[in-house]
Amino acid sequence: MKITKLDEIDKQLIQMLQADSNITHSEIAKKLDRSQPAIGARIKKLTEQGILATQIGVDFSKTEISSMLNLVKVEMTTSKPEVVFDIAQHCPYIINALKMSGEYNVLLFMACSRLKRLDIILDRHFRNQPYVKKIRMDIITSYAKEFVLPVDFESENFDSPDDQCHVSNCPYCTNLEDEKQ
Repeated sequence: MKITKLDEIDKQLIQMLQADSNITHSEIAKKLDRSQPAIGARIKKLTEQGILATQIGVDFSKTEISSMLNLVKVEMTTSKPEVVFDIAQHCPYIINALKMSGEYNVLLFMACSRLKRLDIILDRHFRNQPYVKKIRMDIITSYAKEFVLPVDFESENFDSPDDQCHVSNCPYCTNLEDEKQ
């Protein structure tokens, strides 16, 4: 799909939606001196082009969530970022992986009720791998703004938080289990 250049109306519309995701098309139309159908058409076009997106998730800046879930930033120096990205696709504890420039070339956001489990996941999947040279994990302790990320609550085991990573559809965990037998 061809992405068109954003004009001033598109930019203002996106700014308004970012500031208040519950703003109505009518309110936007009034502020931008446009018709409601014209605003609806622009939003549809921006969404179809993949420019405008909605993400539903957990706001980690809320204290009640941050007391239940630990959010960590993991920086990694690796010669095979594509392998790390593939693991990230399968691991429900890895919220996202980003490729970066600099000494640490991969950044992971991970969340879990227990830091011990995150440490086990890093041990099992990354530490001592020949393609990983360095790993640094930092706990995120506060937020300047809302910080919304998707979380897989089905994989999170709040009843037995010290259990190790056992994700049934993860080929990396399955391979580790096969190696033990």
